[in-house]
Amino acid sequence: METHMEVTGIHVITALIAAALSSAFSVGLFGVKNEILAAAIGLIILYATGQISTKLFGKEDVSWFKDGVIPFLAIWYIVWIITYNYIAFPAH
Repeated sequence: METHMEVTGIHVITALIAAALSSAFSVGLFGVKNEILAAAIGLIILYATGQISTKLFGKEDVSWFKDGVIPFLAIWYIVWIITYNYIAFPAH
């Protein structure tokens, strides 16, 4: 059970990073405003995190979809939307 929590934790942390980068690209903070690139960055980070988790914990001990994909996508998408709205439409 401990391995599942570690894998989920790694995916949640990288999802937060991916959401921040995706928001920055969606708003154009890096000089490029492209939502497709923002989504691609998140999916690339998800794939890389899954590969790293598989190498660290082994394929037998990790349910990549349940412990990695679902938490990553949920956190990434929700935080991306919240930070995008916060950056693009600041409160007056």
